[in-house]
Amino acid sequence: MTDNQIEKLEALHFWCWSLDWRERTWHEQYTAAVEFYKEHGHTRVNKKDNPSLCNWIQTQGKRYKELKGHKPLSEEELELLEQIDFAFFEDQPRMSWNNMYNEVKKYREENDGLFPDHKDDLKLNRWMRQQRNRMRSSYGYVALSDDQDELLKAIDFPILPKGADLRGWYERYDELVEFWKEHGHFLVLESENPVLLKWIDRQRLRYKGTASWQVVPLSKSQIYLLERIGFPWVSNRNEIEWQMMYDKLVQFQKERGHIQVKRLENQSLYGW
Repeated sequence: MTDNQIEKLEALHFWCWSLDWRERTWHEQYTAAVEFYKEHGHTRVNKKDNPSLCNWIQTQGKRYKELKGHKPLSEEELELLEQIDFAFFEDQPRMSWNNMYNEVKKYREENDGLFPDHKDDLKLNRWMRQQRNRMRSSYGYVALSDDQDELLKAIDFPILPKGADLRGWYERYDELVEFWKEHGHFLVLESENPVLLKWIDRQRLRYKGTASWQVVPLSKSQIYLLERIGFPWVSNRNEIEWQMMYDKLVQFQKERGHIQVKRLENQSLYGW
């Protein structure tokens, strides 16, 4: 098969494992809203210019106000929507960023410098998770303002979550994002970074939902972060092996000044 054929098949497989079509549509529209906000500084979309996005924003407002006939927003949806100044928040505001910050600061002062976790306050914990993603400029999140960044640094706000497993996940995720930005793909070679390659394989295993004491399924937030950068849930080992052999050929050329590989010198590379 050609690379194009493989990409098309992987795309089909990717979606069948992915979030259902309603959630995919929601995230697509949310991404469009973020881009609009970045360009215009507001979310007042003209219906004539973009009727689909305008209708979507109006629907989120009805869901936020929990009007009859509209499914209330989930906490994860609220977490994303709160990054942007939607008009419906003004009509029925939730706790402002500064108020949430003061709540976290107060908790820390009253608890020997500790930060709240999900057992203490779900709302504060969700807000903190949002700020961590914004501090790290996670793909799909709106960056903090300079003032917000300074305020969080003033209380030594942790850029990674509490707990070795979660911290390790986000550290590897950031490493994967940097690899993707540099190379434009996710074909990590074992010879270059065996730790990251092993982590990638584990995320695919966790995504399949094979729950056991050794494999914990990915959270929806983790799935969202991976899908935002186009992470493929199906590995293409043939392509990886091709890349490995190609790299060997490049190294051979650097050392010998040509690519006339002899069978007796390197049988596998010669055959390739």
